[in-house]
Amino acid sequence: MKKIFIYLGITLISISSIFAQSKSDSLVTQTVNLSLADAISEGLENNYDIKIAKENVDISEINNTLENAGLYPTVSTDLGWNHNWSHAMNSNLGIITPSVKTNFTIFNGFQVWINKSQLEELQNYSEGNAQVVIENTIKDIIIGYFEALLEQQRLDVTEQLAALSKERYDYTMSQKELGQAVTYDVLQAQNAWLEDRRNSLEQKNKLQVKLRDLNFIMGVPQAEQVLFSLTESFEAVEKDYLLSDLIERVNADNSTLKNNYINQIIKQKDIELAKAAFMPNLSGTANYQYTANYGGAEGIPNFNIDGMSGAVGATLSIPIYMGGSRRRAKQIAVINKQIADIETQQMSHSLNNQMMQVYDTYVLQREILELTEEQVTAAQMNMDMSTERYRNGQINSFNLRDVQIQYLDAQNSRLTAIYNLISTNTEIVRLTGGIIDAYSE
Repeated sequence: MKKIFIYLGITLISISSIFAQSKSDSLVTQTVNLSLADAISEGLENNYDIKIAKENVDISEINNTLENAGLYPTVSTDLGWNHNWSHAMNSNLGIITPSVKTNFTIFNGFQVWINKSQLEELQNYSEGNAQVVIENTIKDIIIGYFEALLEQQRLDVTEQLAALSKERYDYTMSQKELGQAVTYDVLQAQNAWLEDRRNSLEQKNKLQVKLRDLNFIMGVPQAEQVLFSLTESFEAVEKDYLLSDLIERVNADNSTLKNNYINQIIKQKDIELAKAAFMPNLSGTANYQYTANYGGAEGIPNFNIDGMSGAVGATLSIPIYMGGSRRRAKQIAVINKQIADIETQQMSHSLNNQMMQVYDTYVLQREILELTEEQVTAAQMNMDMSTERYRNGQINSFNLRDVQIQYLDAQNSRLTAIYNLISTNTEIVRLTGGIIDAYSE
């Protein structure tokens, strides 16, 4: 866990270059190259939940000491002063008594070592929580990054279609000038072009929204937010997983499940502490005192007498009956341990079931991607052939428009399939506890 925070401390965002600045009135919008590694690095540096988790780890480290467990004695010092005077006797008498006292435990049923062991497990639990937060943050950044990249790919498709529609419009205009097309044909081509331009602008807005969301997920301060140019390739991650291996890795390496195991140990320590309350308690005390007496009275010369004294002692306490409080505490501790065991079983069952569902989805999505790629290939060929046939007058503008829409739908289906496969693979890596290792290099 310490390695993680060292990584957080030394891994700083390295944005490669600033491409362009476009001024609109007094506002300047920067476009910056951003890789996935850069996005994760900056997100881990700025994420609020990670900062809070690190502070909690620091608290648990501070608490995890032998002093806090009760091993060392307590030491205190007192200074007493008392002064008496009598007008009738014309006397003044005083005493000053500085002292040092200490109390220490000799034996208390091994509670000190049980407490220390529990404090160590509490620190492990806090570090485990921090790791879960980091894993979830990395997953959110990956998903946000590829969501934005998906919209970028869709924008490219809409711009491609708009360019084809513009080419068709220009061609129809030239045909009209030659007398081979009528105004109706021109209007059809113009409407198609304007519709594709509108779709392109709407898609551009969707991309900008996703880029703003990515800024937020990364924790970039509002004053420092920029528009990113995403540099990763939008490609599907296809791996041959074995379900049995994935289930085994979930049960061995899933961070949430591992933290539940730590919680079981903590609850077991509560039972041990409850049992220790039945044991005798032997405590010791020691004190050292210096006494100074001074005074004087009528007919008696002033005097000043001082001296030192000390004492040590031990107390053996044998609990016999305390209203059943110790028995109840032990019973409750045992029940809490049973609850922790059940919660761990439930968590394991839930994670295994989730992994089976994700695995089935992943296998299905690979098949869907293959189908959509074939669909795009066919749609591309159909559009090329239809464009040529339209220019030869073999089909009308309505037929060509239908083919273009089919091509757009096929491309969108393929892009969605790629994104779904990336998202599902990311979830598999997270569930198997490997997302930090996979993306921390």
